[in-house]
Amino acid sequence: MKWIIVGIAALLTACGEPVQDPPEGGDNIALPPIEWRVRDRVALEQAYRESGMITGERDKLHGFAGYANDGRAVVYTLPPRRVDDAVACTLGHEVMHVALGEYHR
Repeated sequence: MKWIIVGIAALLTACGEPVQDPPEGGDNIALPPIEWRVRDRVALEQAYRESGMITGERDKLHGFAGYANDGRAVVYTLPPRRVDDAVACTLGHEVMHVALGEYHR
């Protein structure tokens, strides 16, 4: 699987990070269709490595975003077990990469 990675992993919980060049009130941002790929931990880490990314020894991968070779936006996450802030943060964080691109420092 060849990937052009836009987003970096949601390692630990990255919610609350400032956005570089955030949209302003009144902006309209059209999002492309997003394919959500839900994987178990082993498959998620394998897909991440196959995309050319690496995690540090202490990092815990929760998800990542990018574009497939055909241009489709794709978000990978672990299977949600409950609807809670942690799950919403991970999925939302990765969808923000589709909308805003790379915004990590």
